[in-house]
Amino acid sequence: MGALDFNFLAVSSAAIGLAAIAFMRLANVWGLVAHPNSRSSHGIPTVTGMGVLIPIAVLVYYLWQPESLNWGFVFGFTIVSVISFIDDVYFLKHSLRLIFQCIGLGLMISHFPFQSTGIEAIAIGSAGLLLGIGVINAYNFMDGVNGMLTLHSILVLLSLLFLNESLVDFENKARPFTDSDFIINIIIPLAIFAIFNVRVHAKAFIGDVGAISIAFLILYLMFSLMLKSGNYAYLLLFSIFGADAGLTVCYKLILGENIFIPHRDFLFKKLVHIKKLSHLKVSVYYLLAQAVINIVIIFIFPQHLKLSSQLAILFIGTVMLIAVYIILQHQMNRILKVKGGDIEE
Repeated sequence: MGALDFNFLAVSSAAIGLAAIAFMRLANVWGLVAHPNSRSSHGIPTVTGMGVLIPIAVLVYYLWQPESLNWGFVFGFTIVSVISFIDDVYFLKHSLRLIFQCIGLGLMISHFPFQSTGIEAIAIGSAGLLLGIGVINAYNFMDGVNGMLTLHSILVLLSLLFLNESLVDFENKARPFTDSDFIINIIIPLAIFAIFNVRVHAKAFIGDVGAISIAFLILYLMFSLMLKSGNYAYLLLFSIFGADAGLTVCYKLILGENIFIPHRDFLFKKLVHIKKLSHLKVSVYYLLAQAVINIVIIFIFPQHLKLSSQLAILFIGTVMLIAVYIILQHQMNRILKVKGGDIEE
């Protein structure tokens, strides 16, 4: 691993830790409390919005090394983080949130050095925007079980950190796509938040501000990685969330249902409410499944692959995930049918 700035990481850890303590004291004053309803997975009022620690971590890094981040990313990240925090305090319309998400993603994508112009650049930018909207909302949807989003995000970031330190060009020269301090600095607030969330009875939830801001950051790092490496198979590094959230949303759209109304149709929620697995057990199962995929992608396949090989890996991986999802959903529906009626509260 390259030289890390331990002074910065120590200062950042202290600042984020103090912010966490202050947030837990002020959350009730700000009204940042999630009250249980008929479709939630928790049974007691719980502090939410603790994901604000993530924008704070990015702010600390930006103040330390402002030249390391381009203004498109900084403004885009600020927009989606602020609007998401406002949504945690005051409910905003989905259409309004979507508009600001598109603006934030557009600012980030527009400052990537794509080697394209004209129609090709527009096509690439549009594809990136659609992928970004999908990933952001997938992360937001998957924030429903203790430890799920936290453990998954830490795993993805550790995978990206390893690739950042091990990525090489065709001449075997180091080719990092970002600053490793930046990735570690994002892991710090997640690790602190895990103390409050990765437990049987969570003391805090990450909220929209946390789910959407961490998704935005992972997207930024993923786009940076793919541009630097030219390897699109790395998209599988966060594919478990995409499979559950994406396929469930597609299924509900086919049925003509409103995807923004809270529900328990996601596979991970059915595993909790139908299969009666604990929150942490489901989170660990998802973590292990993603870890297996990441190990295969990072250690089994070479960094430099032909485009045809990358697409083949993406296709095979996607088909396998779809097959597993369908099988598990079918099992959950059979159990539900035997029980008769709606998913138990």
